[in-house]
Amino acid sequence: MLRRVNPRAEVQAVKRHSSSDGPASHGLRAEATESSGAAECAAVFADGWAREIDRLCAQFGMDALRPQLDACVEMLDQGGIVDVAVVGRFKAGKSSFLNCIIGSDLVPVAVLPVTAIVTRLRYGPRDRVIVYGQDGSRQETPVDRLAEFVTEQRNPDNVKGVALVDVEVGSLRPYQGVRFVDTPGLGSVYAHNTRTSLEWLPRVGAAFLAVSIDQPLSEYDMNLLKDLNGHTPEVSILLTKADLVSADDLEEVTRFIREQVAKVNGRPVQIFPFSTRPGFEPMRQAVRDYLLRQVASRHEEKSLQIIRHKLRSVTAGCRQYLGMALAAADAAQEARTHLQQQLQEERQVLSTVRNEIWLLSIDLKGRAREACQAAFLEHVAEVWTRLKADLRAKMPAWNSNLQQTTAAFEQWANTALRTQLEAFSAELGGRLVRQHLGAAQSSFSRIVRAFQDRMARSIEDALHIGFSGAAFEAVVKDPTRPDVKIGWAFDTPFESIWFLIPMALFRPLVRRHFIRLLPWEAEKNLHRLAGQWSEAIGRSVDDLARQAQHFIKEELTTVEGLVAQAEDRRPAVEQGLATLARLEAGVGAGTAAEGA
Repeated sequence: MLRRVNPRAEVQAVKRHSSSDGPASHGLRAEATESSGAAECAAVFADGWAREIDRLCAQFGMDALRPQLDACVEMLDQGGIVDVAVVGRFKAGKSSFLNCIIGSDLVPVAVLPVTAIVTRLRYGPRDRVIVYGQDGSRQETPVDRLAEFVTEQRNPDNVKGVALVDVEVGSLRPYQGVRFVDTPGLGSVYAHNTRTSLEWLPRVGAAFLAVSIDQPLSEYDMNLLKDLNGHTPEVSILLTKADLVSADDLEEVTRFIREQVAKVNGRPVQIFPFSTRPGFEPMRQAVRDYLLRQVASRHEEKSLQIIRHKLRSVTAGCRQYLGMALAAADAAQEARTHLQQQLQEERQVLSTVRNEIWLLSIDLKGRAREACQAAFLEHVAEVWTRLKADLRAKMPAWNSNLQQTTAAFEQWANTALRTQLEAFSAELGGRLVRQHLGAAQSSFSRIVRAFQDRMARSIEDALHIGFSGAAFEAVVKDPTRPDVKIGWAFDTPFESIWFLIPMALFRPLVRRHFIRLLPWEAEKNLHRLAGQWSEAIGRSVDDLARQAQHFIKEELTTVEGLVAQAEDRRPAVEQGLATLARLEAGVGAGTAAEGA
């Protein structure tokens, strides 16, 4: 349940919060004092609109709408602050973009996927980082320690239990009222990062979808764009790395993206070509002007506009369920009985649907296994060649006895192989995750959609109304982190009798032996990485299959309950629909008042 909100207390809380030392304190003072009317309007929405929707969801079992509803209340509680999220696939240039806005290299950037924790950046009179733990703890630390908490390399699998990180910097003073959100890359090799980003989407106030110009606009990007449009009307595309193509090619790519987006989106979106390279200052200034003019200077107005958008979206879902329940109450008993029989038949074939999902998951995992083996093993010769060149450069410095030379080789092999294979793992693993989990999500979504279409046809036949149901939004499960293991340099422990082996005579043989080990170590570890990513994708596919089964079962249960109790609950359903109409009329009046 949502927390109960008192409008007057909420306004005072916003004002008190503006002078507190919390993560959202600095920069709120002007917002709270100059526009207490907007804060009070937001508080009234929180107390009335959101609480009524929450009550209806609880009363009629419409739990699928709760994430959107919770996001509305969270945004209202922020007192007019707009979260501008930068989302997109990993290595799309999100962190580099934010560093450009900040004016310094504060947000970690690296070759491997970096951001592992949602990081919020806003203005503050002094630079600092506030780390919030999953256990409720709060820790303040200097900004130069940010990477210790938010990167996959220094906080692998979030072993430090970080829930959220707030960063306050003085250089963001022009953007007061705006909080930039750096999200983990979608489709990165660490699928828990993808899950974190997707779970954050309902909280988005405005969004930049970062798309690298060297990666085509994918189905994944288009689906993400559609998801974003359900949460905010303020969505733009950030076309990063624009320096990689000529001006003519940039114009052609921009036109292509605009056309593709228009086909799916139904309305145009702004596209901002962007580059952090010298000579592209006009691109950077165009983005700054947009942020200052459209978001920062109007952040309270923009916040209320976004909240209304979110509320309309969740209300539309609420009305669809209640409208179906009212139609069932109005229908003849024969029609209701026929619909209940149809729904019962759907429940009886759930086992068939489960088998279909199970067979699909086996096929998807088999394809992923074959693709992982092929993708990694084709690089054996490449890895071996690089390692051999590096080893030949290092060995002349190993002039000690056999024991020390062997230790030097094993240390080098561990470091060199790890460096080589982590790069391959990041690139190939990320590509395989995007490809196969994207295919799995699409495949399971089609099964869910087929179920919903059958149910919608049954509802239309019986009640003569359209019905689409809740959206199925699946997230992936954490994969196992890939690792590298190095074998012994010798099958026989010659290094233990190093004092008996004259290295002046045997050094060339030892070096040739080290070189001969490299193909085996490269192939062995690439095999292991292929197996690990195959297993990781397989676990994620299984989890997606479970989510699809659970969603179908819950959706069927919700509709069955609404239909079965429709006649008895008709007054409550009518009252619920009247409540939605009243609340929407209130928002419409508020919009007109703002326009005046």
